[in-house]
Amino acid sequence: MNDGDNASGEVLRTLGLMLNLSAIVAFALFLSTLSPTGSGPSALAGTITIVAFLASLLCFAIDRHRTEDVNPRVAAAPATVAAEV
Repeated sequence: MNDGDNASGEVLRTLGLMLNLSAIVAFALFLSTLSPTGSGPSALAGTITIVAFLASLLCFAIDRHRTEDVNPRVAAAPATVAAEV
């Protein structure tokens, strides 16, 4: 763990992972409910898939933003190559 990690960062990452896993399950349900007769359950599962996946990305983005605010990266000096003469 980095020095900037704390409990809220762990919660955000865990929540993001759980939302990502639920999006995978919802996508499987979406595929299993596809049928030419009715689109109600399929549309619901597709909506849950999209919302869960976007929410997981939002959790990861918030965590990254919080981590970068705490631990700004030091810009590395450009590498120079010495040529033999």
